Amino acid sequence: MQKNETALLFATITTAILVVTSISTSSSSAYLKIFSPKQGQQVPAGSFLPVIGTSTQSNATHTKCNVQLQTNQHGYKPVQPLGPAGTYTNWKGTTSEPVKAGINQVEGQYMCFPATGTTPNFIKHLVRNFTGIQTNSGIPVVPTVPR
Repeated sequence: MQKNETALLFATITTAILVVTSISTSSSSAYLKIFSPKQGQQVPAGSFLPVIGTSTQSNATHTKCNVQLQTNQHGYKPVQPLGPAGTYTNWKGTTSEPVKAGINQVEGQYMCFPATGTTPNFIKHLVRNFTGIQTNSGIPVVPTVPR
């Protein structure tokens, strides 16, 4: 690899890291929190992982809010609202694919809509990285959901 190609590759990797960092800013965590899995947590590979979190309530400006999850950038799927009157103040979901060995990423998306209309007027994202590990037996252990 030549010097110019190395510099371009480094710039590309740096840009990608900056994008991921900006997604998980503290501003997003004011609206959306993921409690499980924890950042950097090691979990058994090979099975779907429960994901648990909270979000802020809808308000006069941001109504009809919901939460969705995607794993390793494989498409969002809805989570189950567990808050009062079916709100997403507490929610649970699962990874959208089985945990792979190595680094995995779950991304929560908090999205709200105006009182009238179908185009979101507020979107926040929060990324959580965790590591899938193989068990000694080679058979993944199914994680339990914290209560």
